[in-house]
Amino acid sequence: MALPSSYNTGTASIANGSTAVVGVGGTSWLTSGAQAGDIFVAGGLQAEILSVNSNTSITLAEAWPGATRASDSYRIRFVGDMTRGLTAMNAVLSSITNGILYAFSLLASAANKIAYFTGAGTMALADFTAHARAFTALSGGAGKFFRSTGANTGVMQDIVGTVAQASGVPTGAIVEYGSNANGEYIRWADGTQMCFKTVTGLGPISTAVGSVFVSGNIALGTMAAAFVSPPRRMAFSREPGGAQCWLGSSSSPQTSTDGGGVILYRPATSSATTYVVDAVWVGRWF
Repeated sequence: MALPSSYNTGTASIANGSTAVVGVGGTSWLTSGAQAGDIFVAGGLQAEILSVNSNTSITLAEAWPGATRASDSYRIRFVGDMTRGLTAMNAVLSSITNGILYAFSLLASAANKIAYFTGAGTMALADFTAHARAFTALSGGAGKFFRSTGANTGVMQDIVGTVAQASGVPTGAIVEYGSNANGEYIRWADGTQMCFKTVTGLGPISTAVGSVFVSGNIALGTMAAAFVSPPRRMAFSREPGGAQCWLGSSSSPQTSTDGGGVILYRPATSSATTYVVDAVWVGRWF
């Protein structure tokens, strides 16, 4: 039995200047055996098929030169396997000689080199250094960054974790947060540190000093983390019930671990013990 030389079941639609052919009315292009290299014929014009995508979709190798056709008659003319083979070979040769593969083939390979694009269809080689190879050998992870540990070595380090240093060089995470009975702290890899503390249940403010009233010395106590030297301090006073008060420093000095002292002030005497001091210290941990 002779094999069919063409296929024309159903109708086809294609717009002028387009490469997309749409099958209408029962086309079975993929099932029929149509392949790249076969010829799409309609209205006395013909075009080579670049790919058969499905039973109802064909892509032409070039834009359709004829008028737009909607659900119109057509024919696919099958070509011989030799012609199909030559078409496929020409496509491969074209991609090799005119595209990315050709640009890649022009490069002279060498040890520890990597190819990269310098433009459309052009490439060059760059050094693939030992340090870069150390980076690509690592497995990434959520919330991590690459930290160099020396010449051509590195590790994946947590962004938030334990901050550390050796001779002023960071060896740990970028930022560290912690809390304990003495408050909270934030420590950065560059040496900056902040401590936070809230002291409650303060008062009374009942000792007359001139036209105002003051409390006794209020010791802020140990800070949440030690500084390398006495830090700068900012402190704010408040009273949850809305009573007016302000504060100033006392004679208790700050150290690298102790927050020093403050004194509360009011325009009128108060026996309440509900005053609060919020303190922030900023300095360095190394």
